[in-house]
Amino acid sequence: MADCKVELKRVAAAIDFSDYSEITFAYALEEARCHGAELVVVNVINARGLDVLDRLTAEGYDLGGKQGYLERVEAERREVFEKDYLSAAKGVNTKVVILNGHPQDELLKFLRKEEISLVVMGTKGRSNLAGALFGSTAEKVFRHAPCPVLSVRGPEHCRLP
Repeated sequence: MADCKVELKRVAAAIDFSDYSEITFAYALEEARCHGAELVVVNVINARGLDVLDRLTAEGYDLGGKQGYLERVEAERREVFEKDYLSAAKGVNTKVVILNGHPQDELLKFLRKEEISLVVMGTKGRSNLAGALFGSTAEKVFRHAPCPVLSVRGPEHCRLP
């Protein structure tokens, strides 16, 4: 396979604010930098929380409604990305995308629609349950992604590039 070159145009970092997020971002950034690709930081506001919000609103609690909640959470997450992540991405074309719904479904739709070349994600999410890969968002994305998936192990296993 001499002269075989993989061209990456868009690298996605699936960030869920778990213990794996920092190393996931670092690997995605390095891949984007090395290939001259755009880095897309993607996060999904989980629909499970929205279901609870609907029930609380139905019980009479005024929490600003679903739209107000989504706007607040999105603004908070964008602020975290700006402060804690994007400053490291100087010189790399970077954008942040925040979706809402069921994480695996939203990620898979996003990867297809945006023609992502490579997605980088942790093997465990926010639940941090050891050995719980089967049935998780990561497992579903690994199986069904339209592009290669770079699986990043936790900080206890890896050194940052």
